[in-house]
Amino acid sequence: MADKYLIDGHKLFWHMDKVSDWQKGKPVTPIYIEISPVSLCNHRCIFCGIDFVRDVDFKLDTELLRKRLKEMGKLGVKSVMFAGEGEPLLHNGLETFVKTAKNAGMDVSITTNGSLGNYNIWKKLLPYLTWIRFSVDAGNAESYARVHKVAGSVFHKTIKSIEDAVKVKKDLRLDVTIGVQFLMIEENLKSLEDALKLFSKSRVDYFSLKPYSLHPQMVHKRDIFYTKRIAGNVRALVDKFRKTSKMEIIFRDDAMEKYVGKKKQFGHCRALPFWGYVSSRGDFYTCSVFIGDKRFRAGNVHKDSMAKILLGKDRARSIAYAARKLSVGKECRVNCRMARVNEFLEFLENRPEHINFV
Repeated sequence: MADKYLIDGHKLFWHMDKVSDWQKGKPVTPIYIEISPVSLCNHRCIFCGIDFVRDVDFKLDTELLRKRLKEMGKLGVKSVMFAGEGEPLLHNGLETFVKTAKNAGMDVSITTNGSLGNYNIWKKLLPYLTWIRFSVDAGNAESYARVHKVAGSVFHKTIKSIEDAVKVKKDLRLDVTIGVQFLMIEENLKSLEDALKLFSKSRVDYFSLKPYSLHPQMVHKRDIFYTKRIAGNVRALVDKFRKTSKMEIIFRDDAMEKYVGKKKQFGHCRALPFWGYVSSRGDFYTCSVFIGDKRFRAGNVHKDSMAKILLGKDRARSIAYAARKLSVGKECRVNCRMARVNEFLEFLENRPEHINFV
C-alpha cells in the first residue's frame, strides 16, 4: 500500500455501523471531532486558510473542555484532533486535554507547527497520542521563513523539536506515529528536495506532500495552479527518495489532480454527520470551512452539553441543510477534509437496480 495511513482517502469502510444508521435516517454522533484550543498562532503562514479568525485572542477553558471531552467519549466519538485556528501548543492545558481524551476512550492527535516543542513537552504529550503531524512546508531556513513568515532561526528550532519527538518515541518505546507535512506552493517547491533529504535522515514515520486548497473565507486569497510538469517533477523526486528512505513518502497526487480539475466528484455534502469542529470560542460547527456561519453552528460547549449539541435539533438542521441545499460547487473547497467521504456517500446514495446480483 502506497499510503498505509490512507491520508488521501477515507476510512468510513471501518465504520459501516455508523453508515448504516445514517442510511436508515438515525441520529449519528461524529466519529471524529477537531478542536481548536486557541485562536492565536505564533506563525503567519502565507497559505493559512483561516487567517480570517487567527488574530483574535480566544481560548477554551481547561476544566470545561475536560468535561466535554469525557462527554464525547461517552457519546461514542472515536477520535479528536487538536489543531484548528491557532497553534495548539499555545494552550497551557493541552497536556490535560490529551490525557482526558485518551482516558475517555478516544484516539488523540495533534497538528502543530512544532516550533514550541522540546523533549520535555513531547515526553508529556506523546504517550497519549495516536499520531502527531508537524506542518513544516520547507526544506531550509530561507524557504521556511518565506512561507511561515517567521525568522529563519525558527526553522532550526522546529527541526530540533521534531528530533526531540522522535527521541521521546524511541526512549519510551511508544507506538505514536510522527509525521511531517509539506504543503506544496510556488514559494517552497524548490526546497522540496532539501526537505526529503533532511527528513529521510530524521526517523519520522512519514512525509506527506499535500496540495493546496483555497479556503472561501480566506482574507489574503491566493490560488495555486498545478501543472502536469510540476506533478511529474514531484513524482520523480518522490520515487527517487522512496528507494532509500526508511520513512513513508506520501504524495497526494489524486487530491492534486482533483484540484487541477476544479471539479468536485459529488453534488451534495452528506459527510457532516460523521465529524465536527469546536472553535476557540467554543462554538460547535458541523463543518470547519464555515466558521462564523450560523447555518453550520450547532451550539457552544461553554453552555451546552455534548449530548445537547450532538443529538440536538440545530445539528440535525445543519446536516439536513448541507445535504439538500448547500451549493457545493460554489461555496465549498475543492479538496475539503470530507471530500473523499462525500464521494463515497454519493456512491452509496446512487443505488443501482438488482443489488443482490453482486
